Amino acid sequence: MKKFYLLLVTLFFSTTLLKAQLLSGTYNDYFREGSFLLLEENYDQALKNFIEAYKIDSSSANINWNVGYCYINSSTKKGLAERYLAKAITKIDKNYRQDDPTEKSAPPMAYFYYGRALHINYKFDDAAAQYDIYEKEYAKSKEAKEDVANYKQQTVYAKELYLAPINVVIENLGDSINSEYPDFSPALSADERMIIYTTRRNTSTGGEKAVDGQYFEDIVVAYKDENGVWSSPKPISAYINTNGNEGSINLTPDGQTLIVYQDIGKGGDIYFSNWDGKDWTALQQFGSDVNTKYWETHACLTADQNTLYFVSDRPGGFGGRDIYRCVKLPNGAWSKALNLGPTINTKFDEDGPYMHPDGVTLIFASSGHKTMGGFDIFFSMIDEDKKFSEPINMRYPINTPDDDVFFVTSPDGKRGYFSSAKDGGKGEKDIYKMSIPDAKESPLALFKGSILPADGEKLPEDLEIVVTNKETGEVIGRYRPKQNGAFTTILPPNKNYNFSYQSKGEEFYNEDLYVSDDVTYQEIKKEINLEPVTLLGKVKVKDKGVILNTLVLNNPKDKQPVPNAKVTLTEKDGASINFDVDANGKKDATPLVFDKKYSVVAEANGKKSTAINFNTLGIKGSKSITQVLYIDGYGEKALGLVLNVLVVNNAKKPLPNTKVILTGNDGSKYEGTTDSKGRIKNIELASDVNYDLMGESSGLTSEKALFTTLNVKAKKSYDKVLVIDANPAVSDVSCGSRLSYKHFFAYNANETQEATDWLTLIDGLVSKTKECNPTVKVLSSASQVPTRSFANNKELAQSRADKMEEKIKAAVSAKGGDASKIIFTKVSAVRGPVYAADYQNTEKYGPYQYVRVISK
Repeated sequence: MKKFYLLLVTLFFSTTLLKAQLLSGTYNDYFREGSFLLLEENYDQALKNFIEAYKIDSSSANINWNVGYCYINSSTKKGLAERYLAKAITKIDKNYRQDDPTEKSAPPMAYFYYGRALHINYKFDDAAAQYDIYEKEYAKSKEAKEDVANYKQQTVYAKELYLAPINVVIENLGDSINSEYPDFSPALSADERMIIYTTRRNTSTGGEKAVDGQYFEDIVVAYKDENGVWSSPKPISAYINTNGNEGSINLTPDGQTLIVYQDIGKGGDIYFSNWDGKDWTALQQFGSDVNTKYWETHACLTADQNTLYFVSDRPGGFGGRDIYRCVKLPNGAWSKALNLGPTINTKFDEDGPYMHPDGVTLIFASSGHKTMGGFDIFFSMIDEDKKFSEPINMRYPINTPDDDVFFVTSPDGKRGYFSSAKDGGKGEKDIYKMSIPDAKESPLALFKGSILPADGEKLPEDLEIVVTNKETGEVIGRYRPKQNGAFTTILPPNKNYNFSYQSKGEEFYNEDLYVSDDVTYQEIKKEINLEPVTLLGKVKVKDKGVILNTLVLNNPKDKQPVPNAKVTLTEKDGASINFDVDANGKKDATPLVFDKKYSVVAEANGKKSTAINFNTLGIKGSKSITQVLYIDGYGEKALGLVLNVLVVNNAKKPLPNTKVILTGNDGSKYEGTTDSKGRIKNIELASDVNYDLMGESSGLTSEKALFTTLNVKAKKSYDKVLVIDANPAVSDVSCGSRLSYKHFFAYNANETQEATDWLTLIDGLVSKTKECNPTVKVLSSASQVPTRSFANNKELAQSRADKMEEKIKAAVSAKGGDASKIIFTKVSAVRGPVYAADYQNTEKYGPYQYVRVISK
């Protein structure tokens, strides 16, 4: 309905000048100023002017209509619209003159918006009555009739949910997180110990205000200590926050990748930043066709970071904003975007996708499914065929008659985080935690690791934890701990993992971990205590020696624990020890000896597992080894089930001597090499097994081929063709694609050096100038260490930006590009800590001596 009113306004005002609240004026002055601001949809500033006009003369339906209309379109004060719109409907005129301050009547659509105000204030029957009046008397177009009919249905459903609320407990996150300014859009790590969110405080980068009178948005981060107390928020990173608006969107469960919304003047795009162990990296584009010239508002990544869900209003969808999906290809690039289809998307708007760490529960907002009013939060499950179930409303009070869009949950599904303008908050918007006691726990494991430095020391730099699936060899993830030493990862159950703890690429601790197939959510906590680095000169854990963790299961398919099984551990040419596992099939921390060979076997119920051989040869530090023993062994091969594989390149030529890897969900694994014709024949398969098949050659891999032998009772031959694309990926230098370059300076310097990313930038700009007018943003910084070569540090920072512009123009022209087509924007600043007469401290001041280039 809003667009009909704005169209009416636009008919009378042909210019859209940026204005603000008048310092003084007459009723007519304030009225006209407010009307101008409505053209820009600047409801906050328009409201201020209409309120001033209202103070002078509040008698007309017209001024009450305009005040009410601004309130109903505000972000936090919609409920205040009711009393003004109630007065507006007392005098309606079909020939309403919007541009005339002497107009005393209100337009017919005041009935509709009065209904919306009543609806938002939980007066559902009264709201339906106003919708009826508007529908019967004034809704003439098909679109208007559909809109009002939709809202009428919402009042019925809203009343139903309101009278049957679910059991939740809502609490404000408190003074540490919330302030007198707007705080919103929370994103949390899976352990709920780190929160990243958006704020509009007076400490924002640049300290400037937007046209709505509020400070520009910045992203901040806070951490929770062991006592559950949140720290004060700090700016997320100088690589992310700018003088403009940046908004936090989502954070991967491991806390390693942050997704950010940034509007740089072409409708709004989504970017990502990675945690590198010290800081967040500069914003990067996802590539493919994720960002377009249209509006991309929100995105999330799955826990394994192999699927990206995002929102766009690009043409070809089912309605306004739709949710799309991209999958990561074997070469690391993203596939083309695919619309999620009519089960999720409607003819109205969808927004705010969040994929739960379980990988199958999509939480999103919709104004087109069955809602209480405006946007509601829904969830949909992905089934075994990769299809989405019908969305289910998350009910009241998670949803309300107003817009409810962004909602993230804890891994166990018991808590949710959201922002709201509730009464009693600290500021305009606050961040809240909602506890949902009756929620069903998600069957997944959250690994919560913590690396603790020695007393009096800081956490060493360049730490990395590499997690590998022991059965397939696949690297699950690489994690860099935060400043407090914490790191998290989501681990799918029924698998055996290896954790390698490394410093500067050198392993200092290693452990195995088996995640059981428990029905409910489980948390696995692990602390790694370090020896003093200053004493030893390298990173080392407090000596744990080598230990064995034993797990006895029934078979590789069911993976059920075998309680009280007897285990025999034998040292080669040495003694044997016997022990029993517990009721969960486990026995942890059996000590082993360095540089020995062992075998281990389990026995229960008259059955014996296959003996597993392992050793501690060459282990220098502490290590935790896990061995999984299956009493029933592996399933027998199904006679007559075989696999034939052909591996070719993208030109369909056979690839000889190519590695082929076949992995079954029964724990089996086959590796082989193709013959001179690119083939492997007659690989035996087991029945009732799901298989993954992949080819690997010269560092390149094929896409995985998935197939199953479930319910196959007769002889069958499976023929699979794997394609390995030998064409290397090239940088995207098309118009709109992102290129970047960054150089750090010595003191007083403003000359840059050429490197690989510099050459990529220049080659990309040369290509872009042949197709469009590329934009180049030059961001330069000088630290607060006093300069001797320039008049002041501000001049030094500016000279760095100027020099960079000159250098880019010269380099592009030298390579045949048209430098005159480049549109430059330069921003320079003096940044960093206040100088403390310690210019030698380059670690302190050096990060603020740089020039950065971003081209699109």
